[in-house]
Amino acid sequence: MQSDQGPTFPSDHNAPAEWEVLNALIGEIYDSVLHPESWNETLARITGTLCPLSWEAAFILWESNSPPSGRFVAATGLAAGVQEIYTAVYAGHHPWSRKLMRYGNGSVVDSYDIMTREEFLETEFFRNFLAPWGIDRMIAVLLDKRGSERLGLMLPGPGDRDVERLKRGLRVLAPHMQRAMRISDRIATLDLAAGAARAATDAAPFAIFSLDDQLNILAANSRAARYEKAGFIRTAHDRFAFTHPPSQKQLLDLVRSEAPSGVAFQALGPSGKECPVLVARVTRQSAQQLGGVRLGASLIVTLGSAPGETPVVEIDRVAQWFGLTPAEARLAVALAAGDTLQDYAALRAVSVNAVRFLLKGIFRKTGATTQAQLVAQLARLPAPGSEN
Repeated sequence: MQSDQGPTFPSDHNAPAEWEVLNALIGEIYDSVLHPESWNETLARITGTLCPLSWEAAFILWESNSPPSGRFVAATGLAAGVQEIYTAVYAGHHPWSRKLMRYGNGSVVDSYDIMTREEFLETEFFRNFLAPWGIDRMIAVLLDKRGSERLGLMLPGPGDRDVERLKRGLRVLAPHMQRAMRISDRIATLDLAAGAARAATDAAPFAIFSLDDQLNILAANSRAARYEKAGFIRTAHDRFAFTHPPSQKQLLDLVRSEAPSGVAFQALGPSGKECPVLVARVTRQSAQQLGGVRLGASLIVTLGSAPGETPVVEIDRVAQWFGLTPAEARLAVALAAGDTLQDYAALRAVSVNAVRFLLKGIFRKTGATTQAQLVAQLARLPAPGSEN
């Protein structure tokens, strides 16, 4: 089953499996967690260091008997086409595969312990597949199990070799490979979650920043750069700041506040253009790491509101200015942003009649008699910080 190139890492097969050799292999196993593309090379180092002569093939495989299936994770020393033939024809069907399913995770299993060589030589799997390479024995390490699937490291070769050194070495490496596989799964899961979060924030019609309590930028979506270009913010040295001093003061006041809270306001750009801002304090994220705890985001800042980024009026300020209830203020701001009564009703999952009832209260408190008058009144409100 070997490739034309043979083993990548020849070694003295008469030397003992010394601890420094195994420690080097353990290091390579954990390096492969961070660089999954190097698993093939790690397997080549294991075979070159521990295997007897002519044992040059190794592969990590997810395999199931019900239904029969196989998925190669990594491989070394296999001739071209072997993976495809094995997956299509033999995965989950042959006697080694069926008998290995009964062993627990972490087991190092010699195929001679699950069936005799004579029995195996009579199987169709040997006669039609393995015989050309003279392979009639396999040492397997059972690494994980998910439902009907079993993950294993398989090292096949000719049975007339001494494999005791290989088995001793694999008993040392097995728990590290199991741990490495679990870490790899966790990293992959986190990468997928992070990728989904990035995709979601990039799809948002506004800029999103995650900040710590020192206003260091931990993450920002793809729309963030345009707000710095427009002059609303600065991000020098990966630190967030508004260019509009009153806006920066509101942000700093929120940072100094210990109570969970948020604030909405209009930031100003150099030309006097407004940009709606929402700053929310979130529960401080933390993650355990070697040496202690790493702290994450404590503030989420958004700039902009919708495609076109039509400025909206701060809800709290509208409520305070006209004495509106929070529900009335939300409706007034939505109308100022261009929504219709029907849009708002659909967004809030209420009836249009309920929205009209809110609008009557807004008219009474603001003195407006039409939606157009209401929008005009909101547009004439003093800029934040200049009410006095």
